[in-house]
Order: sequence, then structure tokens, then C-alpha cells
Amino acid sequence: MEPLERERGFRDGRDEMNLADFPISALQRVQKSDGQGGKLDRLEFRASRYDPATRQRVQQKITLTSTARDGLPTPADEHVILALLYVAKHSNNFDEATVHFAPSQLFQIMGWAPNGRSYTRLRNVLRRLKALTIRYENAWWDMVGRGYQEEVATGIISAYRLARQTSGPRRQGQPLVSWVTWTQSFHDSLKAGNLKRLDLDVFFRLQTPTAQRMYRFLDKRFYTSPTVTMDLIDFACGHIGLTDAGNVAILKRRLAPALAELEQIGFLKPASPQERYQKLKVGQWRIVLQAAGREASGQSVDNVTSSPINGSAESEESPAATLAREFYLLWEPSKPIQPGPRDLEQAELLLHDRPLAEARELLALLVKVTKKEWPDCRSLSGAVQKYLGDALELWQQQSRREQQRRQADWSRQQQRLELTQQQVRQQQLEYRWQALSESERQAIVARVRARVGSHAPTAFVHRLCLDELDAR
Repeated sequence: MEPLERERGFRDGRDEMNLADFPISALQRVQKSDGQGGKLDRLEFRASRYDPATRQRVQQKITLTSTARDGLPTPADEHVILALLYVAKHSNNFDEATVHFAPSQLFQIMGWAPNGRSYTRLRNVLRRLKALTIRYENAWWDMVGRGYQEEVATGIISAYRLARQTSGPRRQGQPLVSWVTWTQSFHDSLKAGNLKRLDLDVFFRLQTPTAQRMYRFLDKRFYTSPTVTMDLIDFACGHIGLTDAGNVAILKRRLAPALAELEQIGFLKPASPQERYQKLKVGQWRIVLQAAGREASGQSVDNVTSSPINGSAESEESPAATLAREFYLLWEPSKPIQPGPRDLEQAELLLHDRPLAEARELLALLVKVTKKEWPDCRSLSGAVQKYLGDALELWQQQSRREQQRRQADWSRQQQRLELTQQQVRQQQLEYRWQALSESERQAIVARVRARVGSHAPTAFVHRLCLDELDAR
């Protein structure tokens, strides 16, 4: 690798879009066990995507299979793929299926120590990648056909050679005798430009596999929009690779360290749990993630290819489409219906001069009123035409009550604050009173009693003494 390239670092990396969208490894750094002392040889990831043609969600499944002897990939395997993609981009721009490399090149890119242990680790990775088969069901994006393939089974590496390890650094001009050859399907995707840029310097500085996987997935999704909103389980389990624990709270806890790490490096905009997670119904949540300080078009992508496959319904939908879908989820959670053009028009009406959060509150009241008055109604457009006025009146009543409640809360807070300030002031005056000499205190008491009379209660006189002290 040239000295200038070492100085620049490895910011100009590449990621293949299908690999950025779904994991091809377990998140654990060590081989997963099958529970019987052997290595796990099969793993599935499931998610869903919105199909604009059918206006329905399509289930996606990625199945990883390997041999029990080699086991499934770990995060280190994906690191090696990214390093090889970097070498392929900067050597022949993916023209050839075979990538020649020196192990020291890959170690430098990934930050591995240049020693025998890393060489053995690289050999094991290449063995696992050679044994790996990935089956994509409704999840493999075909750049040439401009669509998702119903089912594609492929691998990453069809063959490789890892040359005998030699001591000392590689000499200038020394031929690269180690190589890998991509599989046909994977190389076709690379040649078609199904790629995006990836800052490998940032990627390899991330501490956890979960943060690294999240960085690759979101770096791709943020291309078309600075905000990604999607089903929490689809995101966490399908695209990031967490195990579905059957408990949303556990998923949130597992995501938290990675989210915090991406916030700390300025990649994600910080958000509270209430802002990041939205509950749709019992057991169904969605996650909202926003890029920090970047516009949607700020990411550079080879041949502008990420746009067609940034495919969650939520990230592609307009606020009106999201609102219209929510109507049907609220009306009948078990039978969600895709909204039609007329529904979208009425959703736009709900959003007119109104933020999305406020429109959602109004939508919930519209469902409540319509279910009571017209239980046979089955469309958003019909509900808006007949009962939007009633829902608005109810919403205004609730808004007034909420405003009154906030005003009452504010008044109580002000009263508590004033009382606290009075207590602090009284305490400060007592300290000042005690700091006076006995003759000074007696002189003040004498002046006060001369005004109020000798029979005034002692506590009353003392309070007037403190007032006189405060007036000084």
C-alpha cells in the first residue's frame, strides 16, 4: 500500500448494498454453539418491506447456512469483506472477479496486529466465507433488473488462496500472491454498481459489533432521508441482527449502547426514549432515528444506487401516507388496510397547518368518534367527511383542559417556588440576626417595641425585627 494512502487513512471504502441492508453474521465475536458442543451451521433473519406496486408489506427472510466444521461467520468475517472491497475498488474498480492482496494490507485496513495470530484468524475467516451460503427471499436487490429477486442463493467467495506467511514487511513491487475470487452473483452486483461509500476509519473505530452493523445500515438509509422510521423488531432483529427476545424492553436495552456510541461520534442525533420509540399498539413499536447535522443528500454513493433500495415503507412514505396507515391500524389492528388516493387527500387535510404529532392526536379522536357514531365506516375519507368537525371539537375541549391543567401546574410550581424563596430569605435573615452583637439586637427590639407597644407578642416583634434588618 502506498505511503500517501496510509496518511489519508481509509475513508474512501465501499459497501455492497445487500450486505449493508442485512447481516451475514451473528453479532457475537465468538462462534455460536448449537447447544451440543458443535458450531451453529444455520441462522435466519426476518424483516419486511413495503411494496409500492401491491401497496402491501412483503416478508423478507435471509438464511445463512454453513458446515458444522467451519461454523457461521462472525463480525470479523464482515470486516474482512469490507477490507477486500476496499482493495478491489482501489486496484481494478471491481472489473475483475479475483482480488489480489497481501495479508498485511488487510491487517492495516482493519487495525489487526501484523502477526501470526492475525494470519490464523484471517485463514479461518476465509474458510468460513468459502463455506457460507446466503439465501435471500424477497431481499436481494438486482441492480440490473431494478427490483428485488423472489429468491437468490449465493455466497461471497467462490475460491481463495492464502499464501504462506513470511516474516518482515512486504517489499515495494513484490507480487501479491494471495487472492480471493468473488462468486458470480456477488461480482455481478459489484460490477453493476450496487455499492455505496463507507468511511472505514469511522467504522473500525466503533467499539461494538452492534454499533458497526447499525452504522452500515443507517449510513445507507440516510441517503434519501435524514430520518429513518421503521418497525422496531424489523430494525433490531431483521437488519441489525439481535436475537428476538420476545420483549421490547430487552431489545431497547440491547440497542442502547450502540445508539449512544453513534450519538457520541456525531452520526446520530441524540433523542430521548420517548422521542426514539413510538408505541403503535400492544407489542408493536417503531423506532425513529435521525442523522446528526446532515442533509439526506449528503452521502456519496457510487452511481447514486442506494436510492432505489432504501426500501422501508416508513422511510419512503410521506407524513400523509403514514397518518393514513395509522387510521386503519387504530380502526382494526389485526387487519391493517393500505390507504387509497382519497385517504391520502384527507390525511393532507388533517395535516394542514398542524404538526404530525398534533394530527395523530386528532386522528385518534376521529377514530373514537366515528366508531361510536358510525361503526360500519371502513375508510379514512368517510370518517373525515362526516365526523372531522366532532373530532375537532373534542380535540379543542381536551386541549383547553390540558391548557388549564398546565396553567394550574404552573401556578402550583410558582407558589412552591415563592414559598421556598421566602423560607430561604427567612433563614438568611436569621443567620444575620444571630451574627449581630447582643447590644445591636436589643437596640432593634427596643425600636420595634416603641412602635408596636410593650404588650405585642414576642414572635411578632421578632418578625418585625428581621424586616428592619432586611431593610438595611
